[in-house]
Amino acid sequence: MYNPLIALAVAVVFLSISLSYFKILNFHTGPMACNGILFVSNASRAYNLSLKSIRYVKDVLYINYFGKKENSISVLSKQIEDIYSKVAVQRPNLDVRFMLKAITEQEIKTNHNVDLLLFDMDLSCKMDTLRTKINKKHIKTQCVESEDNVESVIDEQDVNSYDCVVLGGTFDRLHNGHKILLSQSVLRAKKHVTVGVTDVNMIKSKTLWELIQPIEERIAAVYDFLTDIDPDLEYNVVPISDMYGPTKDDPRLQLLVLSEETARAAGKINDKRKENGLKELEVFTIGLAKDERKAAEEEAKLSSSNQRMRLLGTFLRPPQANPNIPDWPYVIGLAGGIASGKSSIIDKLKLKGAATINCDTIAHDLYRPGLTLNRTLADTFGDEIITSSGEVDRSRLGQIVFSDKNQLETLNKIVWPAVINEAKNRIRALGEQGHRVVVMEAAVMVRAKWYEYCHQLWSVIIPPEEAVRRLQERNGLTEEQARQRIAAQPTNQEQVAIANVVFSPYWSYEHTQAQIDRVWTELERYLSDRH
Repeated sequence: MYNPLIALAVAVVFLSISLSYFKILNFHTGPMACNGILFVSNASRAYNLSLKSIRYVKDVLYINYFGKKENSISVLSKQIEDIYSKVAVQRPNLDVRFMLKAITEQEIKTNHNVDLLLFDMDLSCKMDTLRTKINKKHIKTQCVESEDNVESVIDEQDVNSYDCVVLGGTFDRLHNGHKILLSQSVLRAKKHVTVGVTDVNMIKSKTLWELIQPIEERIAAVYDFLTDIDPDLEYNVVPISDMYGPTKDDPRLQLLVLSEETARAAGKINDKRKENGLKELEVFTIGLAKDERKAAEEEAKLSSSNQRMRLLGTFLRPPQANPNIPDWPYVIGLAGGIASGKSSIIDKLKLKGAATINCDTIAHDLYRPGLTLNRTLADTFGDEIITSSGEVDRSRLGQIVFSDKNQLETLNKIVWPAVINEAKNRIRALGEQGHRVVVMEAAVMVRAKWYEYCHQLWSVIIPPEEAVRRLQERNGLTEEQARQRIAAQPTNQEQVAIANVVFSPYWSYEHTQAQIDRVWTELERYLSDRH
């Protein structure tokens, strides 16, 4: 016979036991942690459990297989591919690190402080051990269990290990494709891993190479990742100036790890080693991870080029206060070499609501007959630069100054002060008319340092060869004349080095528009918080 009092008592006892269990585990129920570590009892379930764990962690997720690496190398190799190629689709900005160090009695140390401990149900009875492993008695915990409890299907195959493994790459803005390459190398190494990181002379053929991180930052990022996934190996991360790097003269190296797109390099490397009397390297090639977020203009694989393209139209450097100019209107300097596409960027910014000033147009205005600058230029460069109607013949003046550096400097000293003074007057007038944002466009923005009169500097770049082609086509110049004019201006690298935002209208109209949309959204958000 049903007794409500007995039923209530049973429910209370069950609830009490459940609450006690949750309290013991200190279950995480709050907002996302910054960094977490996931312990898995079965290596073949690491990928499935990591998919469930990414909801709890914002910045860095460590995954640690609670077993011995030597017993599961083929399983771990498959998990490396799945974790880094598939988790990125769900959380592209999450830094995932699959730890490959063999389990020992030692404490696990990470380069990023962990504030959440995650584990699968089979490890719930080892909570004290897990806390001890990360040396944190008081840390939030979260049990993670995949809904279907599925284990990855592994095609068992022999995976050989080597004392010394070598690999190379650009490693710009370390992404999951890089992590696969590095992790597969670590997995196969017993003592030592050498990593060659391409230096400046090897990167200039790459898309938007001007945005590639400095070599010191790339080396530091590689070393940080390697020491996180297995701190027990010895690492040698070095800059390389050719495709061979240490492979051409280091007799210790045994295995070369590379990706499908660089597989042909293996033959050349081994030929070089034979020339130097060294044993050929064995080769392990990994497949390319697909980039599920790719746009039409981007590569199909996970790549640094795609990442650099996605930086276009974003704040690369946060704006800094400029106490030398009024707070309003907000002035953006737009720099870019001749034929770089500044005009297309200006047109799109106008449609967003920006007022614009073209310093080249200001110079035209100041060249008019009867004005002081017109007469000064004639006195300096000769009356032959003045047309019969009294105008400055800009084509003739350009022929004089772009073939003679001293003449160009003379022209700049005359024209620049007059132009920037007029530009400041026009900016002030636009502000008085109620415009909040004014874009000041100038090809000489960087060289003249007119960005000192701006709140931000935005730069427009295209590949130099494309600029030469456009300039020849647009101005009817010879290739030599076009190269002279481009050489007289700051390089793309100089433009990028100090810019807050970079654009490149090199691809489709839609791709350029997407850059403008991104930056305008960021700018509006920034200005809304600015007093």
